[in-house]
Amino acid sequence: MAGHPPTAPRGHVTTMSPRHLFASAVLLVGLSSFAHADLRAGSLLVFPEFNNEPGIHQIFTITNTSALDSVTVEVVYIDGDDCTEFNRNIELTPFDTFSFLTRNHNPDMDRGYAYAFAKESTNGEPINFDYLVGSSTSITLLPHYSTNPFVFQGAGAEGTTTELNGDEMRNLDGTEYSQVPDRLVIPRFYGQGVQFQSKLYLIGLTGGARFSTTVDFLIFNDNEEVFSSEYTFNCWAKVDLLSISNLFSLDYLQNNTNHDLDEVAGLPRVETGWMILDGAVANSASTGIQDPAILAVLREGLLTEQSADLPFCEGEQSNGSLLARSLDGTF
Repeated sequence: MAGHPPTAPRGHVTTMSPRHLFASAVLLVGLSSFAHADLRAGSLLVFPEFNNEPGIHQIFTITNTSALDSVTVEVVYIDGDDCTEFNRNIELTPFDTFSFLTRNHNPDMDRGYAYAFAKESTNGEPINFDYLVGSSTSITLLPHYSTNPFVFQGAGAEGTTTELNGDEMRNLDGTEYSQVPDRLVIPRFYGQGVQFQSKLYLIGLTGGARFSTTVDFLIFNDNEEVFSSEYTFNCWAKVDLLSISNLFSLDYLQNNTNHDLDEVAGLPRVETGWMILDGAVANSASTGIQDPAILAVLREGLLTEQSADLPFCEGEQSNGSLLARSLDGTF
């Protein structure tokens, strides 16, 4: 199951939990602490979506920016429904680039997410090779959109292995690869309704394939009012904003909040807001983990126009990995 609506009531929340109050307090420090998701070259790339459904052509590009060294790149596809995986290797010579239809590369999965990492060509060990960049483009019958992958750099010396603890996972912990953002900031969403129908992509990075992840949302209108909601998903989710909360709707923003009557400037009938996402808890049948790591990308949608961009990031946490299979999330 890729995701399901929260069990908590949806709507205007007037009482906020200590966790939400802490997230709100972060804002008082000022937004100078927020940084955009890393766009430097790295050793590991996380693509928020692959989509092989009928009528959609998803194109991945992975490029080796090194002028000196060839590299093997393993591409791992994670099925969005059951978190199973499919692996392919590609070989990149210096300054080489490789673009491919995900349907051609992996014809047996419909949709989910993917990650790609550099490894040593002879023994297959994952390595620190901070020369990989990439992009993803989705072409459908009407709209198309593009986005970059999330980038994680190797934490050790160039060319050394990133498999340090023997668990055979790619650990985003500051020891094998750079850490995961603590909180994600999406600077704008449009009020949802007939005109705008946006999708949020969510990836759970703590616990692994047998965990569900609950995400806390702080949702702001265009006039400094803040509301809260949550959403729970398994492994990966592609979800309408309105399936998360009615707080995202055009009608709610217009009629149930103290919104700015002059915004959007020039388009006052269009409402906007912004949001902060933070992992709350990840649960398996036997284990609960507080403050799990997540990744998320918002795809803004009209019927004929779509756009997507990486979120801004605040802080770091060391409990992200790709991809545990056990009930306790350790291997």
